[in-house]
Amino acid sequence: MRKIKGLLLFFTLPFFLISCRASLYKETRPSMSTLVAVLVSGVAEPDWQELYSRAEKEAALFDHRLPGSPLKELNEGRSPELPVKLIKVLRLAMEIAEKSGGAFDPTILPLISLWNFDSGGELPDKENILAARNMVDYRRVKIDAQGVVELPPGWGFDLGGIAKGAVVDQIADYLNEEGYENFLIDAGGDILVSGLKRGKEPWSIGIRHPRSKDKLIGLLHLGGAGESRAVVTSGDYERYFEYGGKRYHHILDPSSGYPADNSIAVTVIAPTCSRADGLATAAFVLGPDQGLELLEELPGVEGMIIAEGISGSREYLLRTTSAFPLTAEELKLAAEELRSLEGEEAD
Repeated sequence: MRKIKGLLLFFTLPFFLISCRASLYKETRPSMSTLVAVLVSGVAEPDWQELYSRAEKEAALFDHRLPGSPLKELNEGRSPELPVKLIKVLRLAMEIAEKSGGAFDPTILPLISLWNFDSGGELPDKENILAARNMVDYRRVKIDAQGVVELPPGWGFDLGGIAKGAVVDQIADYLNEEGYENFLIDAGGDILVSGLKRGKEPWSIGIRHPRSKDKLIGLLHLGGAGESRAVVTSGDYERYFEYGGKRYHHILDPSSGYPADNSIAVTVIAPTCSRADGLATAAFVLGPDQGLELLEELPGVEGMIIAEGISGSREYLLRTTSAFPLTAEELKLAAEELRSLEGEEAD
C-alpha cells in the first residue's frame, strides 16, 4: 500500500466524549504499513479486535508481496480462484485505467519493482526502464464476466494505488453492518467519513501544504446524515529519494517509467475511498489540465491539483474542479499560503 497521502486530521474533542445520546470512540492501530485510526459516534463501542482483524484480512487480498495471496499467485502465472472482493477492485482499477488513458495502470508492477521504493528507492538503468515499460499496459489484460483474469506471462498487478482505499471501504461496510452510521476512518491519509461527528456536525479534514508539513492550505468540512464521502491526497513529498541533486518520488508515470512531473499534490473527493485513491493517482500523473478534465466528467467527484510553475522558480499553480467544497475566499487564502513559501527551500 504505497501511496503516501497529504491529509491532516483535526479533532477538537477529547479522546472519549460522554453525552446523553452517544459517545465518540477512537482507536488507532498499525495496519497496512501505516496507522489506521477509526472514530465512531455511537451508544456502544465497536469490537475493535474484530474490526482490525477484518482490515488485515482484506489487505491481504490485495497484496502481491504476501506469500499465498491470490494476487501473488495470479502474478506468478497460476490460476487461483479469485475472491469476489479482489475481482471487484481489479475491475475498478481497470475502469480508472481506461478513463485516464493509462495514467493509472494496475499492471505497473514491473516498473514499481525496478524503483524499489519499499527499500528506500534506487535509480534504475534506462534500458531496464524501457524493458519494464513494455510489460505495462492495462489494455493487454482481460477480465471476463465470471471474473477469470488473463494476464500476459511475466506481467503483474500492483494495486498499491487503490488497495488502501479499498480496505477503508471494507471497514466502512463492517461498521454499517454493525449499525453504526456516524464514523470516520483514516488509513494513513486515505479518509472516509460517514454521517456527522456526534451526529450533529461535519467532520473537518485539513489539506496539507505540499512543501511544509506543518501548514495547511485548506480545511474541508464533509459529512451529512445518511451520507458518506472519501478524501484522498497523492503527493510527491514524503516517499522519495535524491540522486544527483534531483528528487525522485514514488508516483510513477506508466508511459515514461519515471516519476510523474506534472503535479506535486492532488486531492480527490469521491463516493468511495477506493475510487478516490485511484483517481488521485491518475490525476496526479495527468497534471492540472487533463487531470481536472478527468475529474470534472465523473459524477460525485471533485478535486484540487497543485503543480509547480517554471522549474526551480518555487511558484505554485492551484486549480480545482468547479464544485470543490472550498469557497472563493478559502481558495484565495490557499493560494496565498502556497505563495508564502515561494522562493524558500522545500522541506
